[in-house]
Amino acid sequence: MFRPINNHSIQIITIISLICSPVSLPLVKAQITHVILLDELDISKITQGTDRPRSTGDKANLSINGKKFLKGIHTRTESRLYFELDGKVDEFSAMVGIDDRNDANRTQQSSKESSAAEFFIIADGKVLWQSGVMKFGDDPKKVKITLAGVKNLLLRVTGGPGNTHVDWVDAGFSYSGQCPKTVWSPEELAVDRSNIQLSLPRINGAMVIGIRPNTPFYYPVAATGGRPMTFMADGLPEGLVLDEVTGIINGTPTQVGEYKVKLTVKNNFGKISRDLKILVGDKLALTPPMGFLSWNVIEGSISATVMREIADAFVNNGFRDVGYQYIIMDDCWEGGRDRYGIIFPDSLKFPHGLKSVGDYLHEKGLKMGIYSSPGSKTCAGYTGSLDHEDLDVKTWTSWGIDYLKYDYCSVPRDRARELYILMGDLLEKSGRSILYSISDGDISAKWGKLSKANLWRTAGDIRDQWFLGNGNGIIECFDRQQPKFTEFQHPGAWNDPDMLLVGIYGKGASANDLDAKGCNDTEYRSQMSLWALLSAPLLISADVRNISRNALEILTNPEVIEVDQDPAGRLPVRIGSAADMEIWVKDMEDGSKTIGFLNKAKDKRKMSIKWKDIGLQGKQLVRDLWLRKDIGIIKDSYSVTVFPNEVSLIRVYKKQ
Repeated sequence: MFRPINNHSIQIITIISLICSPVSLPLVKAQITHVILLDELDISKITQGTDRPRSTGDKANLSINGKKFLKGIHTRTESRLYFELDGKVDEFSAMVGIDDRNDANRTQQSSKESSAAEFFIIADGKVLWQSGVMKFGDDPKKVKITLAGVKNLLLRVTGGPGNTHVDWVDAGFSYSGQCPKTVWSPEELAVDRSNIQLSLPRINGAMVIGIRPNTPFYYPVAATGGRPMTFMADGLPEGLVLDEVTGIINGTPTQVGEYKVKLTVKNNFGKISRDLKILVGDKLALTPPMGFLSWNVIEGSISATVMREIADAFVNNGFRDVGYQYIIMDDCWEGGRDRYGIIFPDSLKFPHGLKSVGDYLHEKGLKMGIYSSPGSKTCAGYTGSLDHEDLDVKTWTSWGIDYLKYDYCSVPRDRARELYILMGDLLEKSGRSILYSISDGDISAKWGKLSKANLWRTAGDIRDQWFLGNGNGIIECFDRQQPKFTEFQHPGAWNDPDMLLVGIYGKGASANDLDAKGCNDTEYRSQMSLWALLSAPLLISADVRNISRNALEILTNPEVIEVDQDPAGRLPVRIGSAADMEIWVKDMEDGSKTIGFLNKAKDKRKMSIKWKDIGLQGKQLVRDLWLRKDIGIIKDSYSVTVFPNEVSLIRVYKKQ
């Protein structure tokens, strides 16, 4: 007997059919939410009033009103950190407040008590949250905001007096799309290079290079002028090839010998040729190394991202075109050792290891440097090389390291000399042409030859100030050089008065502690002049990704760099004995003379030199190296007005 199916039965059957039917239904994809902490991102892009930002990974020791925090970042007002988001960041949360800052070198107690700041979170130009004015001693405030749909985010802190120490702690994002990305502030993103004229090519940089046989060779022909360019090289040793488009020479030379290579660069305005001498043998660093050293502005924020961005800036901002080549990681890259004793980098900072970073640099014709200590711990407390020297050299070689900075920290004094010599022997046998930089105070110069080092520190850690009173200002580091270290320097072995400070302007973490206030462009130009006269290593420590136009022009002046890179590598000689006015004369390989007029007085001075006092007679062609133009044919003597802390730099050629 037939019984009708009621509506309820129809619904049940329909549901069962849908569940069991092979007919497909739209699937709901599970949404995965990720979390990342603020201090895990690249915070080096913060712009702030002074110093550089610090994270808990840098032992920032974050503390607000006595409360300690394990995670977060420390910055100084006025502070800005921009982010690019994809609209799929769900939330940002943090605690904010004035840092206790117990380090008396950085903030005096009297200024702490009057410190105040206000925190803002600005999304797509709209203020989403602000803390109100917070004072030293206030408890931290909590913030938690939704960011769905937001594309541009700004974390901003204003305040005073001075550059107040502030913290974003326990801070992080939750997101379901792309990871938040820090970017440079729109105000400081672009470097204006509109003043650089398209012109005839000019070949710059080192014109003599040493390399060990059967080791990798990287050399970008450094050339300025109108682009595009075509590069040519005649007489390259066997094993080396030139890329005519990029101008990069690479390969592996096999035969010991001296090779004279004719380089030619051609563009739409003309062409120029210059000889390059390649010595395949046992000599390295035949001119002072040029590059970037990360400590002063990057410190513990060093990462694979930072290294690649520095390399890009070397190319895009023209540093490679005037001869800078080494990009050197200072301390804080280390992650520890595995069970076999092999050192490894911090996996958060270098998720794909260091070989990939080296490969990236080498493709651009650049070279990678690394940092370690002969002690068990580095100066920042990370893993040193003590009792692992051979293993470390083999590891660094596998990564493609081209430069080692070996810093004196936690070293047993009675073993220091032995350990520096040991590392030099291992590097020589490494299978790579690795430059060796040592630092052990005044005695490092005496050990340089024994340890086969290519450069050694001759001054303390330089600070961003002309004169500091403790021996660490620019002029103080210069004054230490002569006559104390004159006997040690020659091509392949260089006195190192420490890093260039040009372009920091008071915003370096280490460069601006000990109350160093920063320098002006005149003083930065003077440091560049003095270091060039000394044939000193030119290691930039300002952030080249975000460099001012004036600093860029100082650091990339090819005529001043040519003085530093002169193959003779001679030290300057002081002429005259006035206490606050110094004249330094450097004999160049081509017979010309470079003269620096240094004014240490507090007011401008007129300074003069007679040609007969420096072995010249009659008429001389005088060229101003900072103006980059000929002054004229000058007979018998030359005079110039020099302002306080200024160096007037000229090059004198015999009139033909």
